[in-house]
Amino acid sequence: MNMTDEFLRLMRTQREIALATSADNTPHVRIVNFIYVPEERRVYFATFADNAKVSEMAANSTVSFTTIPHDGGTAHVRAVGRAVRSERSIFEYADAFAAKIPGYDETIAAVGSELLLYEIAFDTAAVTVDMEHSGTVCL
Repeated sequence: MNMTDEFLRLMRTQREIALATSADNTPHVRIVNFIYVPEERRVYFATFADNAKVSEMAANSTVSFTTIPHDGGTAHVRAVGRAVRSERSIFEYADAFAAKIPGYDETIAAVGSELLLYEIAFDTAAVTVDMEHSGTVCL
């Protein structure tokens, strides 16, 4: 089993991550929609400027995440990286978000100008397919 192929499959098919931030030595976790752009080795997600995670990432840009399976299985990806506000806008990735997440095109149309786009850069990821198949992928 090729773990890089499994990593790409999971990042393509799973729609949400549990994003963990930490500020003032207090961890915070929330669920966010995401896309992964393999050519850039980046996870992208959007949020409103007044969301608590914005100030948490400004205080400490190191984050971790795990993808969330919705197929009844346990396959997932975990990684640690650096989250920063992207120089790009949600509109540049609108088609990718809409293709992956049902109804997201309506969200972008309604409030896209209010959304901040964040990106997470990371070099390695832990991939778990099942109890017998797991490994680390270097990007």
